[in-house]
Amino acid sequence: FEWDDLGANHVISDQCRSHDCRDQLDKLHILNPAFKCTLFAIPGEMTHELLEWCFKNREWVELAWHGVFHNTNYECEKMTYDEFDQWVGYFNQRLFNTYFVKGFRAPGWQISDDIYKWLLDHGWWVADQGYNDSRRPLELKAYVNYDGRFHFFDYKDRDFSEGAVDAYHGHTWDVGWNGIYEDYDKVERLVRETKEFKFVSELFE
Repeated sequence: FEWDDLGANHVISDQCRSHDCRDQLDKLHILNPAFKCTLFAIPGEMTHELLEWCFKNREWVELAWHGVFHNTNYECEKMTYDEFDQWVGYFNQRLFNTYFVKGFRAPGWQISDDIYKWLLDHGWWVADQGYNDSRRPLELKAYVNYDGRFHFFDYKDRDFSEGAVDAYHGHTWDVGWNGIYEDYDKVERLVRETKEFKFVSELFE
């Protein structure tokens, strides 16, 4: 189970918003104590209170990066290696490395070749789309969407492995099709019926 755009309830562009959906997440965890989820959170939209809540619940909540400020869906489309490095350094100086795993999804799935290279150089994984397969470095760990079906790719020591993942992908606000509130009945049923949960990062262990 994974959701995009976690943040502090702000409109962040004409296409997206961040949202604090702790009420729904708490309900799902109470429903099934085995529940785990990966939240792709916007660093520039995270408050200290929200970070601390996620950290307190780190046994069942994992935070991965979703852009920097997500001010458009194209924020990372042309971002350079050095620009991305500076932003990661800026947030990690504020102890974000305490709260976030080394995973990244670009806003709108629009990602530059430089960011791919940075992620590979620094041992991160990427959540990505299948249409980027030809651009993504072969050695980069990837959790990839193919028309709603996710696979993970891990090239440890050039040893290729892949696997299909039963994944639910949504948004922390209502977007018209898979927002956490509008899609809650479906998610509740899936959480109730699921026996084993994994964070996205656990796919690469």
